[in-house]
Amino acid sequence: MLIKGSTPTKEPLVSIGLILPIDKQEYVKITSKNNPDYEIRALENQLLVNGEKSSKFNLQELTGESGYNIKPVTAGRGFHWQKQIAISIKGSIKIKNIDGCLFLVNEVGMEDYLMSVATSEMSGECPEALLEAQTIAARSWLMASEEQKHKDLGIDACNDDCCQRYQGIKNISAKAKSAALNTRGKFVIYNNKICDTRYSKSCGGISENNENVWGDNPKKYLRGIFDGRSGVIPDFSDEEQLNKWIFEPPDCYCNNEYINKSELKRFLGSVDEDGDYFRWEITYSNEQLTKIINKKLNESFDSIESLIPMKRGVSGRIMILTISGKKDQKEQKILVDSEYNIRNTLHPEFLYSSAFVINANSDSESCAEKITLSGAGWGHGAGLCQIGALRMAIIGNSSEKILKHYFSSTEIKKMYD
Repeated sequence: MLIKGSTPTKEPLVSIGLILPIDKQEYVKITSKNNPDYEIRALENQLLVNGEKSSKFNLQELTGESGYNIKPVTAGRGFHWQKQIAISIKGSIKIKNIDGCLFLVNEVGMEDYLMSVATSEMSGECPEALLEAQTIAARSWLMASEEQKHKDLGIDACNDDCCQRYQGIKNISAKAKSAALNTRGKFVIYNNKICDTRYSKSCGGISENNENVWGDNPKKYLRGIFDGRSGVIPDFSDEEQLNKWIFEPPDCYCNNEYINKSELKRFLGSVDEDGDYFRWEITYSNEQLTKIINKKLNESFDSIESLIPMKRGVSGRIMILTISGKKDQKEQKILVDSEYNIRNTLHPEFLYSSAFVINANSDSESCAEKITLSGAGWGHGAGLCQIGALRMAIIGNSSEKILKHYFSSTEIKKMYD
């Protein structure tokens, strides 16, 4: 595993989980050019490889440009766009059985990994400056990420949105290769340390402070910023300003006016769904919302009476939400903390962001027969806004200028050749 927070002097090898125990996957097929095909199953505490029992199974790195083809692999794990895909990868493969489920790890060089990340997070059709910025951010995050969500599995990251997307070599474009080569060994640096560079699909016009999302210590390079050439962040404790921000947004980089829905599609990652990333709206009947909340929180509300934001971040994202409902004719309240938990609680799969107003066209936030959430952005909103960065690249900004816009007070340094 990488030593988080260290500074590499040469290209490191990274370990990426492609199939995790949480996927509960019992079968995978692996093929490659001029090599045998393998069908692998989890069998009790062993593997069944082409019908033969084995305690573990390894495949070494192939020479040349060809790689291993693997299917199925989960994409969008736990999110509303979750699906099964086939991927092709470079590097070596290690597989073992954990509690009757497959655990498949790809060990690959950092730079080959990053070529795939750039065109998994966004399309290879994107301008080179965007791909360069995405590559440097992804490289920095992998070295500095404090969360280490899969440390217990002994891997540096998983292949999916909870870390960063890695969907193999199929979508790598000439631009992505060039972006990796042009930025090889470059990192975002603050105070002589590699930055924990977060990013999401759309900030909605204002990015979020890191401590409001993850509860960690404030980072100077992860402050909420106005996503445009100039602009002032409104005071969202004033509901009138918040409603105006949602329904009458000012000029900012990720605004739909600059990249319309049909044009945006060709710049997004292959598993991204069509949607309104900048501004969105979702309406539930009270019955629908009650069922969703009961299922997510293991509750038994008869109805939902109100959703009351208790704390918002600088981007308008709700960090603490009070849900009030009726249960056996009595009122009961539940507090949901963190933007992640709020998004998980208020959608059958996962809500686009927690920057929303409730029943914004009524005089009250009390829930009646229908509840409308009108929101901004797609994702947690901290750090780099991918659609905003795309717009910056389209109008001619360099990757360095893009990164310094989203990660304040930083510089870009080359750490290895």
